[in-house]
Amino acid sequence: MEWQPTPYTAPLLVAALASFSFVAYAVRHRFRGERSLVRSFAGVAVGSGVWSLAYAGQLSAVTLGDTLLWNRLVWVGVGVLAVAWPAFVLAYVDWTAWLRPRRFAALCAVPAAAVGGALAFGADPLFYSSPALVSPDGYLVMAFVPTPALLGFMAYTYAVNLATFAVLGYAALVRDGVFRRQAGLLFFAGVAPMLAGIVGVWGGIGPTFVDLTPVTFAVTSVVLGWVVFRHRLFDLSPIARDTVFTNLSDGVVVVDGGGRIVDCNDPARGLFPSVEVGQTAETAFAECPAVAAAVERGAPADAVDDELRVTLDDGSAPRFLTLDVHAIADGSAIGGCVLLFRDITERETLQRRYRALIEKSPNVIAVCGTDGLLRYVSPSIERLLGHAPAEVEGRPILDFVHPEDRVPAQRAFERAFESDDPQPLDHRIAHANGNWRRFETVTERLFDDTEEVVITATDVTEGRRYEQRLQVLNRVLRHDLKNDTNVIGGYADLLRDHVDDEGDEYLDIIDRKVQTLTHLSDQARQIDVALHSEVGRTEIDLTPLVERLCESLESSFPHATVRVSCPETAPVCADELLESAIRNVLENAVVHNDGPEPTVEATVEADGDGFRVVVADDGPGIPAVERTVFSEARETALEHASGLGLWLVHWIVTESGGDLTIDTREPTGTLVTMRLRGAGEDR
Repeated sequence: MEWQPTPYTAPLLVAALASFSFVAYAVRHRFRGERSLVRSFAGVAVGSGVWSLAYAGQLSAVTLGDTLLWNRLVWVGVGVLAVAWPAFVLAYVDWTAWLRPRRFAALCAVPAAAVGGALAFGADPLFYSSPALVSPDGYLVMAFVPTPALLGFMAYTYAVNLATFAVLGYAALVRDGVFRRQAGLLFFAGVAPMLAGIVGVWGGIGPTFVDLTPVTFAVTSVVLGWVVFRHRLFDLSPIARDTVFTNLSDGVVVVDGGGRIVDCNDPARGLFPSVEVGQTAETAFAECPAVAAAVERGAPADAVDDELRVTLDDGSAPRFLTLDVHAIADGSAIGGCVLLFRDITERETLQRRYRALIEKSPNVIAVCGTDGLLRYVSPSIERLLGHAPAEVEGRPILDFVHPEDRVPAQRAFERAFESDDPQPLDHRIAHANGNWRRFETVTERLFDDTEEVVITATDVTEGRRYEQRLQVLNRVLRHDLKNDTNVIGGYADLLRDHVDDEGDEYLDIIDRKVQTLTHLSDQARQIDVALHSEVGRTEIDLTPLVERLCESLESSFPHATVRVSCPETAPVCADELLESAIRNVLENAVVHNDGPEPTVEATVEADGDGFRVVVADDGPGIPAVERTVFSEARETALEHASGLGLWLVHWIVTESGGDLTIDTREPTGTLVTMRLRGAGEDR
């Protein structure tokens, strides 16, 4: 098949490409917006695309047969567009009743007959009489004499198009904002091709027998693209009141210029049961005078008043609403207003709850911007630091930080803006009375998209003082206790040369008590290390550790019998002070045994994914009330452990992620079990 270039081929191909692109876009977004609007728009795009492409082929053909063959496809595009365009306009203005099956079938009757005839019999002789190729401007075009069928079809399409243009023109006049611009652009997109076609037939533009209608689609496709993408045709199309007004989740009440209610939806009736169409706003909202006052005040044309908050209290839980008043403009006069009620009860309740949590928080909560100025401070600052929030807000945050702590505070403040991780800081803050209070502060970004940080400050002054005093008291008592016991032991040794045999018994008692007090002091030191050290967990093999501790126990207490049973290896993940815990259990098994030859059995065995150390003795056992102390993790004046050793064991095993149990052994004795995690477990 031979082809000829024409000035119209490129615009026609551009129009076809644009139209088929619209088809693809419509198919992709077929579930967005109104189905009838999207489908009819796709039909318009298909019709104009087929028409443009087929007409480009018709103009490019150089034989009459090929020209008439392409012309059949032209009639397919013409027929589709003759149905799709009015359907699209009806869907756009929501006259969907015209798209019901019977009426839609009537709309399709004439175009379907024309397309069927062109495909079955050909446009020649149905629409064209004496067709021939002529060359008026250097390229071949088909000249013909129109038949009555063609004139009738053109009259039908012109009548239908004029009706659609009237509908779009009216929509452009009565609507506002984006809908007016949508309707105006669609009006132009429909009128321009028809005018171009009429002018072309009369020879006003180009050759007489070149149909400029599809050529114009290259321009109108740009207009349609502007409507679809810029003015969001599928998102903001004017759809029916039944699908928006009635089903809107917000309450809507329409009031005319005389102050009477002319319409309202179900959510509005749910909020205000007394509202009825025909009532005055003053009567309908008698229990909510603020709404009636807003109606009387009205709203400026094309503007919205400031948001008004309304509280409804029907005797149960109150409901919180926001009210927007939108003016209805009728020319230059105000034609009433639309009241839009939005239920914000849940949001308001949450805000009040959070506000109460912040205001009653025992911590100081502040919000600070990148400029270092405090923008909000919780009321707790007055209780903790003696400053009123109003006096602090707007001032640099570093003004209240101790001079020696300002550099690390500034660094933590800057890191909070650079990282999503909270930035902890220990520093001093000035009290209104001139004293310095110790605070633990955490600074972190308020939101990812804001240049603000939230600061939570906890007053730890008294806790630090109490901890410091305990540490000093602990060190002093341990030091004095050990010194005094050494003195007592020394004097007891000197007395042995000055007492008779009966006095030796009392000196032995003194020696045992001195050893007990010395052991108590050593245990207190070990507990202090266990509680304040920052050592972490590590991998420990229980087998060599328990065997070595048992050998040491036998050396220290030759009169005791020690038995040990361990596997080849028993790796666990535990605190580095675990050795001290096991040593204390083994020593207690001998020291607190009142028998002449104590027996201790130490066993290491598998326990699920970990291992357990079991120490059994044949001593008097530990009273049940003292075993309860460890299970309940408390100590009272009437229930207390007999020594610090078991407390030390309890804390170390717990810090290792394990657990400690103490049971009575029959017929006599104690069974201490320390369960520990295996080295391969998640720490």
